[in-house]
Amino acid sequence: MADIVSFRFKEHELGHIQKLSIAKKVDKTAAARELIEYGWRYYVLSQYKEGRLSLEKTAKELHTSISELMDLLADMGMKSPIAYEDYLEGLKNIT
Repeated sequence: MADIVSFRFKEHELGHIQKLSIAKKVDKTAAARELIEYGWRYYVLSQYKEGRLSLEKTAKELHTSISELMDLLADMGMKSPIAYEDYLEGLKNIT
């Protein structure tokens, strides 16, 4: 079950929530949750880009597989420390 949390937003922050709510045709709560998730993803990816998180830890924080993370990094133009082929070869060696 989800915890209940209340926030006090600044007017411009409420504006962001309202705009997303209208654009996605969802209620403000769903829009706020989505913005929080986007913010978390941005924060985690920034930590990875700065070298503060490993590939494995980044994938774990984003609740995704390493291969999906590598695809996301490629889509965002961020370099991965290992080539995708090397990752696939590593998977073959494990199984």
